[in-house]
Amino acid sequence: MDIVTAFLNGIIMEEVYMKQPEGLDDGSGRVCRLKKAIYGLKQAPRAWYHKLEEALLAGGFKKSECDPTLFLLQEKDEILMLLVYVDDILLFSASTALLDSAEQMLEMQFKCSKMGEVKYYLGMHVERDVEKGVLRLHQRKYCEGLAEKYGLQDGGKPATPLPSGFTVGPCADEEVVGKSDRKLFHSMVGSLNYAANHTRPDIAFATSRLASVVSRPSHEQLEAAKRLVRYVSATASVGLEYSGVRQRLQRGAADVKSGKMLLSCYTDASFNSVKADGTSIGGYVCLLGGGAVSWRSKKQNEVGLSSCETEYMALHHGAKEVVWLRRLLEELGVGQEKPTVVFCDNESAVKLAKNACLHGLTKHIRPKWHWVRRILDKEVRLEIVKTHQQAADIFTKRLAEADHWKGMKLAGMSVH
Repeated sequence: MDIVTAFLNGIIMEEVYMKQPEGLDDGSGRVCRLKKAIYGLKQAPRAWYHKLEEALLAGGFKKSECDPTLFLLQEKDEILMLLVYVDDILLFSASTALLDSAEQMLEMQFKCSKMGEVKYYLGMHVERDVEKGVLRLHQRKYCEGLAEKYGLQDGGKPATPLPSGFTVGPCADEEVVGKSDRKLFHSMVGSLNYAANHTRPDIAFATSRLASVVSRPSHEQLEAAKRLVRYVSATASVGLEYSGVRQRLQRGAADVKSGKMLLSCYTDASFNSVKADGTSIGGYVCLLGGGAVSWRSKKQNEVGLSSCETEYMALHHGAKEVVWLRRLLEELGVGQEKPTVVFCDNESAVKLAKNACLHGLTKHIRPKWHWVRRILDKEVRLEIVKTHQQAADIFTKRLAEADHWKGMKLAGMSVH
């Protein structure tokens, strides 16, 4: 559903004044005090959110404690989920009665436009195959448009996000691009980041590395950004895929007894991969029912003194995301009955988490990184995974073509 002129519904709590609008000026020199929000007012988005929140809570909805844009309505065993993005509202429920009731309630409060079953949302295509029990999310239209937007239709179709041997680091003054190219670089990285955060985890590492040099990109880094745009455009149909119960059971991604989707997480780190300051790249991917629902590729803020230490820090970040996802799933009625398995390919890091012992090589590690020990066997369970089955590998380093595409599948992506 789309709320028509949503921002005009908000009530302003502060005193805000405006000049008399052109055509209505009575010549008195007086100003107008706003009672309700208008477009262009910085308080307008927040005022609209509070107006919508008030209406939903009065209508029996409960606001999620994990996500302030998610509201839940429950009647007996049926649940309806309402997700808000500014003035666009998504409604999810297996109950048509609940859907009809929620739509009627919104129409009584606001001027709404029904959009029907979701097919396209925030640049994402939503495709459902009810017979096969498959849901696909991709950004084909958006990704194809990037090459046209930046005039990069020609120049080949790269099979990997970054070229072989490419590294990111500080460059000499004479290597820095000019002002116009810097603006182009900023724009490309921003556009790529939108795809990386929504349906393209395969470019999360490349985009993160390029984003780290937006203030002083070199000519080589500019060409790498252009190559990444071509790669995304050439692989525009790639996206995320979520399977039905039967497929999930076959892959071990669902509970055998209940059929519920199982949450899992993979964490990884590439030791000392940022040569400029000795830090490492950490990453994780969380899978629900075998499909990626959350991922991250980021340079670690602290210098790890060993691969064990950097993997331990990556484990910490992955476990934090798991805790949040478990609470969110509990609210959605898909609570995890057992601790979530977090996979790590560094045996020393797993042992460090499981055994609180004093060791000369690890006693310097700051206490905050040991937080994962507090949730062991309660909310998470650690397991060692072989490197060739490491789904988070794609978030910490550039991979060769075959390994890259294998990594995409491991990370829960659809590569048809």
